[in-house]
Amino acid sequence: MKPPSPLFALAAVLLAFNCAFSPILASHDERRLYEDLLRDYNNNLERPVENHTKPVVVHLKVSLQQLIDVDEKNQIVHINAWLDYLWNDYKLRWDPTEYGNISNVRFPAGKIWKPDVLLYNSVDASFDSTFPTNMIVYNDGNVSWIPPGIFKISCKIDITWFPFDEQRCFFKFGSWTYSGSYVDLQPAEGGFDTSEYLPNGEWALPMTTVARTEKFYDCCPNEPYPDLTFYLHMRRRTLYYGFNLIMPCLLTTTMSLLGFTLPPEAGEKITLQITVLLSICFFLSILSEMSPPTSEAVPLLGLFFSSCMLIVTASTVFTVYVLNLHYRTPETHEMGPTARTLLLYWLPWLIRMERPGVVLCWETLPSLLPCSKVLHPKKHSESLIRNIKDCESGARTSIEIDQRVHQLLFGNGRTLELRRGASKSATGGGADSAAAFDSAGSAQQALLLTLQRIQRELRLITRRMTEADREGELSSNWKFAAMVRSMMFRGCLTNLETAAVGGKVPEFGLNERPFVGDDCKRAMYSREKKSIPLKEGEGEFKQSTESSPNKKKRPNFGQLKGPNGRHQRART
Repeated sequence: MKPPSPLFALAAVLLAFNCAFSPILASHDERRLYEDLLRDYNNNLERPVENHTKPVVVHLKVSLQQLIDVDEKNQIVHINAWLDYLWNDYKLRWDPTEYGNISNVRFPAGKIWKPDVLLYNSVDASFDSTFPTNMIVYNDGNVSWIPPGIFKISCKIDITWFPFDEQRCFFKFGSWTYSGSYVDLQPAEGGFDTSEYLPNGEWALPMTTVARTEKFYDCCPNEPYPDLTFYLHMRRRTLYYGFNLIMPCLLTTTMSLLGFTLPPEAGEKITLQITVLLSICFFLSILSEMSPPTSEAVPLLGLFFSSCMLIVTASTVFTVYVLNLHYRTPETHEMGPTARTLLLYWLPWLIRMERPGVVLCWETLPSLLPCSKVLHPKKHSESLIRNIKDCESGARTSIEIDQRVHQLLFGNGRTLELRRGASKSATGGGADSAAAFDSAGSAQQALLLTLQRIQRELRLITRRMTEADREGELSSNWKFAAMVRSMMFRGCLTNLETAAVGGKVPEFGLNERPFVGDDCKRAMYSREKKSIPLKEGEGEFKQSTESSPNKKKRPNFGQLKGPNGRHQRART
């Protein structure tokens, strides 16, 4: 590697010597401008007015950036916003041509005078949550101060129409110590700016307004204290609550109606109703956590949930009653004539419910009195049990049965002999009849005794089956009455649920009502007013408004331009 040439080494030494001993000069014009401005600015507590009898006109505009959160439970709203202050300081004017065409400079907060404007309804721990940014001073004396901040304001939350509600919250700014005679607080052009607002997923902002008011306090009854109120008109988006609260609750309540169609023998009829009731209680607990603990109003969603819980509770009680009717037996309960007529005939006819084997119509209803019998279809059977029932009804006598048995066993001759014995027994000849039977033989007598014993057993079986059929018929009447009551309860609860849904959940357009009252309509400023540029040499701003022509004119932030024609409004 070749060593550097002597000429190159000499140039490097001279360059280092020049950098080490030459002074580094800053912007001479800017430093001289700061020195000249602060030379006469000895006290930052003095109001920047040439005549102390005149107030300092301070214009304020709020640029809304984001609606962070609305805490309904604690009634606090978290908002990210920028505050745009503008006033004129006559001691901070200069000619840009004398200072290298410098048209604006920056001063840290507290270096020059600034208004003590605070947020009245702040609930932040530090109260003043603005960041101390630099102030921009223009060559004509205009001072622009734009401190950003995250504000926590108190807001009265009205939960009457929750979740179809609209809320109105506000920022209230005013000077803490200066009255209107010293600091005149005015709204700037486009006082509430939402052009850079980031939309919120839960709340929509259909409208923003600004109002200026003057209030007289007890301490100073002759001095007005002006304040600016920036209103936020918020409308809740109901999609989240509809899909996560209203629809699940509605479907859960509908399941209670399906419980009436479940057969009682399934064993899960009452379990389903209790499960649905617990589900509604769970939704109600979620709502109580979301709502503020106030007794001034009951939210609409709470009324809807209460109606659903009432319906489910009633369905549970009705289910218990239906199960009680279903499992009634003739040994424990007896259906009276009135209840029989009402439950088995009239109510089924009213609800168009049919029972197999019974024809119900208007012509036959009057004949179905409590003492009348139910008409069942006749059953035909040629079984032995049916024949025994026919015997018990008197169709055949005991002698006829004996004759038929002898005919089947011994033929026609024996039958004739039995007939003669039977005729003698009927005319009083008991001795001849006994002799006739004794001659039949011991084998025949044993057979007859066996058949008689079988006949007695069959009669006992017949009687028990008749009683079982009667008990089954009475039990089926109770079960049918339970079905009738279940159908009636289901219809009543369906109508009640329909009325609850239709009456408690309004249409989305019903809540589009104005928020601004008569007290807020006064001194309302529109964004479309014509702005008037500032005149050179004026120590205070003049403004022209349609609502109050005698007031001073307001400047237009957008018209503040430097000598090069560019907008000098900046955020620092």
